Amino acid sequence: MGSQAAVASDIGPEGFWNTYSRYYDSIYQLMPYRKLLWDAFQALDLRTGARVLDAGCGTGNFEHFIAEKGHPPIEIDAVDFSPLMLERARRKCARLDHVRFAQADLNDALPFPDDTFDRIVSINVLYALSDQDRHLSELLRVLRPEGLLVVSSPIPDFKWGPLVSEHFGRIGNIWGTGRRARTVAASIRVLATSAWGSFAVDKLVISRREYSGEYRSFGEAELGWLLERHRADGLGAYSIQPAMARQNLFATASKMLPT
Repeated sequence: MGSQAAVASDIGPEGFWNTYSRYYDSIYQLMPYRKLLWDAFQALDLRTGARVLDAGCGTGNFEHFIAEKGHPPIEIDAVDFSPLMLERARRKCARLDHVRFAQADLNDALPFPDDTFDRIVSINVLYALSDQDRHLSELLRVLRPEGLLVVSSPIPDFKWGPLVSEHFGRIGNIWGTGRRARTVAASIRVLATSAWGSFAVDKLVISRREYSGEYRSFGEAELGWLLERHRADGLGAYSIQPAMARQNLFATASKMLPT
């Protein structure tokens, strides 16, 4: 797996994310990541009839997660750059007739009219885009006034250790010795197999691209400055909190009514 990740560091964006799709679902097994999905679900405050954009849906983890939790009748447009990510997402969410998957390059203009969506979520995407300001302008363009935006992105020097540590700490809160034991065993199996691909991709590809300046993660102050630059696009009140074992930042924002 490490050799495949090393090869991925030398290929273009589509090839890289297609390669990463083989391992990406391993993160779904980590409780801090599922807590991040839960926080996004809660922050979106979904209402009956809402139209939602998942900008950078990956393998459909968010759609799969909230379907398990239950939500009112909504429509979701889920877009991603990688054909193989989308292929996995469509298989995973085959029974979800309220979700439409489509390929889109989030470095370009979004293929939607102004004021299309009531809610927008973008998880673990912003850091990998070449023009983050343009992306936020596009998200705000297609978000309806008084709509809500949720963005989460990894911090600089992202580490896997705190996620794994918090994951096993949370297992201690599971009721029942048998359930805890089964969860520990399942976690060890994932960490010993597919999760190593994610670790390798992070260390051999993402970290190198971050160091070279191709990718750019944000600290809290930097993310705040980025958001502030979009007041002219209608950005209203926002908040930024740590998430996912403090290895991600979690921002929520509203879009103001036009003056």
